Amino acid sequence: SFSSGIRPSGSLSLTFDGIVGDRLDYFHVRAGEIMKLNPSIQYYVGRRLYVSFDHIFEKLKVDGGRLYSANLSNFRMVYQFHRRIFLRALLQYANYNYNTSLYSNSIDPLYRHLFSQFLFSYKINPRTVLFLGYSDDHYGYQDIPLTTRNRTFFLKIGYALVM
Repeated sequence: SFSSGIRPSGSLSLTFDGIVGDRLDYFHVRAGEIMKLNPSIQYYVGRRLYVSFDHIFEKLKVDGGRLYSANLSNFRMVYQFHRRIFLRALLQYANYNYNTSLYSNSIDPLYRHLFSQFLFSYKINPRTVLFLGYSDDHYGYQDIPLTTRNRTFFLKIGYALVM
């Protein structure tokens, strides 16, 4: 495994991690070789806006060839209006490609998933916080494009009791 990082300024951070080596395919109980690469960036735009992006690429090879490859991306943005109010946006995307001939069970050769969430938070007082948000999930397969599977609007009020 390896890890490196650089912070060229107080507001920007770049990292790159990875793993190369032996790994087990636990489902089929066989040895394999993995390559996993994970670049990421974090950036503070002024005092109020934080943006981060990271990506994971992973590939597992076994006897017979590539078992799977995966691409996972994660984007996060947080805007801090002041110490009591913030707005957050998350986007997560996953794309898996499977070599179906190397699996003992039936599996779709392509799987995609997109998740998004938007959250507004307001801290009313030190014990009470209000959350208002929206999230959705999209799934896709070999012959089916990304399709919305569910949507959620939510309101949550958290209150800490003092005893």
